[in-house]
Amino acid sequence: MKNNKPEKILFLGGNYLRLILMFFLLSFALNVNAQENTISGKVVDNAGLPLPGVNVHVEGTTKGTQTDFDGNFTINTAPKSILVFSFIGMDETAVDTENKKNLKVVLKQSSQALDEIVVVGYGTKKKSDVISSVASVKPGDMIKVATSDVGEMLRGKAAGVQVSLNDGGPGSSSSIQIRGKKSINGSNEPIVIADGIVIGSINDINANDIASLEILKDAAAQSIYGARASNGVILITTKRGKTGKAKISYNGFSGVQTINRNFDLYSGEEFAQLKREAYRTSNGGVYRPDNQVFSTLELESVQSGKYIDWEKEVLRTGVTNNHSLSISSGTEKTSIFSSINYINTSGVIPNSDFEKVAMRVNVDQRITDWLKIGMNVSLQFSETNRPNIENVLNNAITTSPLGRIYNDDGSFRHLPGGIQETPNPLIDIYETNTNESNRNDIMNMFLDINLAKGFTYKLNASRRSWNYKGMGFNTSKSLAGIANSGQGSGSILFKDNVEYQLSNILNYHFNLAEKNHFNVTGVYELTSSEYNEFKNSASRIPSDILGIYGLESAFLNTPLIGGSERSLISFAGKLEYDFDSKYYFTVSGRADGSSVFGKNNKWGFFPAVNAAWNVSNEDFIKEHVPVISNLKLRASYGKVGNQPKDPYQSMAVADQRDYIINGIKVSGYVPGTQLSNPDLRWETSTQLNLAADFGLFKNRLTGTVEVYDTDTSDLLIYENLNANTGYTKKLSNIGKVNNKGLEVTLNGDLIKTKDFRLNLGATFTKNKNSIVSIYGKDANGDGREDDDVGNLWFIGKPIDVYYRYKAVGIYQEGENIPIVTGTTLYPGDIKLYDADPSNGANPNPNEDRIITSKLPDWFGTFSLALEYKRFDFSADIYTVQGVTRDNLFLYDYVKGGSLRGVKNGIKQDYWTPENPGGNWPRPRDGNDPPYINTLGLQDASYVRLQNVSVGFKFPENTLKSLGLSNMRLYVTGSNLVTLTDYQSYSPEKEINDYPEPVTCVIGLQVGF
Repeated sequence: MKNNKPEKILFLGGNYLRLILMFFLLSFALNVNAQENTISGKVVDNAGLPLPGVNVHVEGTTKGTQTDFDGNFTINTAPKSILVFSFIGMDETAVDTENKKNLKVVLKQSSQALDEIVVVGYGTKKKSDVISSVASVKPGDMIKVATSDVGEMLRGKAAGVQVSLNDGGPGSSSSIQIRGKKSINGSNEPIVIADGIVIGSINDINANDIASLEILKDAAAQSIYGARASNGVILITTKRGKTGKAKISYNGFSGVQTINRNFDLYSGEEFAQLKREAYRTSNGGVYRPDNQVFSTLELESVQSGKYIDWEKEVLRTGVTNNHSLSISSGTEKTSIFSSINYINTSGVIPNSDFEKVAMRVNVDQRITDWLKIGMNVSLQFSETNRPNIENVLNNAITTSPLGRIYNDDGSFRHLPGGIQETPNPLIDIYETNTNESNRNDIMNMFLDINLAKGFTYKLNASRRSWNYKGMGFNTSKSLAGIANSGQGSGSILFKDNVEYQLSNILNYHFNLAEKNHFNVTGVYELTSSEYNEFKNSASRIPSDILGIYGLESAFLNTPLIGGSERSLISFAGKLEYDFDSKYYFTVSGRADGSSVFGKNNKWGFFPAVNAAWNVSNEDFIKEHVPVISNLKLRASYGKVGNQPKDPYQSMAVADQRDYIINGIKVSGYVPGTQLSNPDLRWETSTQLNLAADFGLFKNRLTGTVEVYDTDTSDLLIYENLNANTGYTKKLSNIGKVNNKGLEVTLNGDLIKTKDFRLNLGATFTKNKNSIVSIYGKDANGDGREDDDVGNLWFIGKPIDVYYRYKAVGIYQEGENIPIVTGTTLYPGDIKLYDADPSNGANPNPNEDRIITSKLPDWFGTFSLALEYKRFDFSADIYTVQGVTRDNLFLYDYVKGGSLRGVKNGIKQDYWTPENPGGNWPRPRDGNDPPYINTLGLQDASYVRLQNVSVGFKFPENTLKSLGLSNMRLYVTGSNLVTLTDYQSYSPEKEINDYPEPVTCVIGLQVGF
């Protein structure tokens, strides 16, 4: 038996040591208590009103208390101690208690939030001095979203900014729209400016490198950017090196991705019954024997009960990784910030992945007291691989669950059920691929010169280049290859764009008689870009050995080459004035000359004016309405411009024609269908904006309410021409669109104590879009401008609408079913809305069709953030309401929605004689039920738990032992739950689009 004597001795010794230590601590505590003083006092605000709930603690200790309802407190302290008083919305105050028994402490209103620096057009301002519509998004809130898409990080973060999904796949991006859709043929995307340079995409920036992000929403804020600013401006400032010891920061996460879906497919048994019903309908209501309904392979599944779950076969659990490392250092003369970001994602569909490396170096060099130079360099490389996603997902949903996936030799069976129209979705996962490579380089150099007191000049020169290579290949065994006699096909595409920008910025600020503050800004800017594109499509490639590199051996190669150049020259100016930080007035304007317009209208001028009254700085508010901490009333009016997406639209086009002359191919050109328009000019958006910024209860509750009215005139619209002229269309400036809206932002710091903080926030956005005018014609003389039904443009309605008949039910047996010309209706068929039943049952295209908007009624966010000691928690709930989408999978035969019993599809409660309450038409073999497309419109409103994050900050003693300045471990979930009636993977996309993933990650933030 082992001798435990040493351990027992150690245990007993440990008890003695504990007793001695407890006695020592008790003696020390008694000694300290004997020497403590009792301090009493009262805490008030600037107006002398008591402040309840103020935190009072002894500096360097954990001892503390709070003031009562009357602002009084009592605390025991050592003779020489410092009391620290803190309260939300007030500046923290420290008081030395030596030789003091009673204290009266006055806390001043915190100016930190109002003194926050905000980036505006060609400069910065204190938040308290901003009088235009500028929304700031905190980078710390952005990087809590587990995604590589910076646009998605903005979803729900600012009122008036709508972010929607472009694609849910790895490396995808989102679409951003600010204050509604304003253009029909022009761009509706905002411009993104990083460090003063227009960049191609918001994803050209690593989110961890962002120091500040502002969104300019009204014309007064945008006008100094003039061209391309009508859709809003996103200003990004990247991080810079700071003086002092070098700091290293790491932020990274790894996790998994799955998908949610809001629909059910027919199971094997249900699909078999659907097929029986379809054949029954075409057989006079009598069921046929199964061997007359099903193919041999399908019948085998029906009899054995072995069915295929295609979604399970096609989808997998994805993996995502995102790691960012940065170094910041600096001296009095030189500072450097550098970073590297690596992203790697494997999507929920096999063989889909994304990889990206981004690097940045920002350098600042102080040459003299009056001269500073700097350089920003950003390099990005990315690669994406995907199979033919649309085919894969479409076939996974529509291919019958009856049959077999594999042949006897283990290869994929082309037609699992032996039905030509339902191919195996797994084939294209492994037999198709699209590889996309992107390289994005941004370099800009700048110099800042202090010309005189308050007078500065900045020169900013930049070069941005983008290179793209896309290679797609379908092997001979792919679905396309099988359809093409067992031969491959593909394409290779090269694109590149180079853009130069030179900005000259003069700024002069001065004061008169102390209270009169002036700021003058002048800008001269040049921008030019060159774009090139080459594509070669190849079909009938005889061998798969070389993949797309075997296109030389293709039976047919079709090359396409294109390119364009465009340039912009701009002059801008702004005069700002404020009196005693109470009354503000700004006037600005910008003149842009663009090469993309007609020779008679190259230039556009975009002025703006705005004013504000800082009511809270008035003495009568400070003295008599102490509940108001901040109140500013703002108004602005201005114009901004928009231009065509592509150059040369003002010119006539020529089309290539090939001829055979003496057996030799000769190419020539003939006039195209588009007529030139030398008078083509800018689209112009004119906006009135009224707003109120407020803060109540010492800024415990803050918010902004804004209303706006925007008219976009001289729309860029293709005008139809009489074919007798030899041309069919011309791009002209005609028509007007209006956007009216309301935006509300609220933020409440409900609780803020030493150990616990609770913050609630909300945003609300409502935008009404309508066409005011199109062609200005009234052909029928009814006193109302004519609609353009062919393009679905209706006066007084939104730009984007649906226009179709409306289903109001299902005809029942015994019901008087009307006779419709060209269509025989039976019980179980769709009943249409009839505006005037007396005119017969024939659908009237002018009266019976219903206009339905595609745009949402409103959208908003509710956010929660709390901190308890070292733990933090945040959650965002995002909602879009009143939006309608057309779901092709409910009615389109190719998408499986026509109930023929050939393709699977979204499960519906269809009508049968035994189920007369079914709300979907009766299945029928061979033909779609009449008017089934009327069932496609679905309410796509949704509420989503957008983001949830839980974090833990490690204590200081742990950090000190590890040599770290900070460390936070966190878990984040994005897109966790979506509540919607729209039947798809996402209420923003069709089912055959790449599913939007549910992402759950675990991450670590570390500072050295």
